[in-house]
Amino acid sequence: MILTYDVGNTNIVVGLFDGDAIVGRWRFTTRRERTADEMRLEARGALAEAKVTPGAIEGVAVASVVPSLQPALAEGLRSLVDCDILWIDARTSPIRLDVDDPWSVGADRIVDCVAGHALYGGPLLVIDFGTAITFNLVSKDGAFQGGAIAPEMRLAADALAQRAAQLFSTSLDAPATVIGRTTASNLRAGLVLGFFDLVAGLIARFRAEADPALRVLATGGKGALYAEHIDAIEFYDPDLTLKGLRLCWDKSHKAPGRR
Repeated sequence: MILTYDVGNTNIVVGLFDGDAIVGRWRFTTRRERTADEMRLEARGALAEAKVTPGAIEGVAVASVVPSLQPALAEGLRSLVDCDILWIDARTSPIRLDVDDPWSVGADRIVDCVAGHALYGGPLLVIDFGTAITFNLVSKDGAFQGGAIAPEMRLAADALAQRAAQLFSTSLDAPATVIGRTTASNLRAGLVLGFFDLVAGLIARFRAEADPALRVLATGGKGALYAEHIDAIEFYDPDLTLKGLRLCWDKSHKAPGRR
């Protein structure tokens, strides 16, 4: 069994794989002051809930965009499981990073592209709706060719509420009309519909510059909302990053009979 860690700025998502199947997934809040003991106990609790002993774990794959947490995670995992830990970066990437500075590419973007190409083919645009929105362009042969990064709507909403005295946080449901008649509905129109247009506009630009037949895949927390309202998004895969980590482990260890 393979344990996968997607360490993001807001959440740590842990996945447990038995072969190709996800048999457990857990979401924890990212706290940069977390200790190795806390990381170990969290992992032990997750495995106990899945009725899996630490000895059954054959490997761990980690994609982290929070460098300060990596020492605690590494120490916590090494005291729990006796197996290799694969840290995804430019050196361990199983795909070519066809950009000016490969070391600046986030590990989450690498594994999204690995899974996107393996499961959906290329050329492909993978959009991950996390703390930020990342647009990741994947070539026909699976190379990461660059992309774009934008703030996510909740981040923009929180920043607006903090900086504007008469504005406030509101739910981010899609409104039926762009013409808001209350402050809250004005905010929803500007934020939600505005971000739908931002994403749709960038997809159009990627298709114009890269390939008119570019397929588009969404993942991440709010990916389902965008996929529902933007026709250009063809696929939504909430577990794409975890699947990418499992595939990176397989490629690194050349597991027979696996994709």
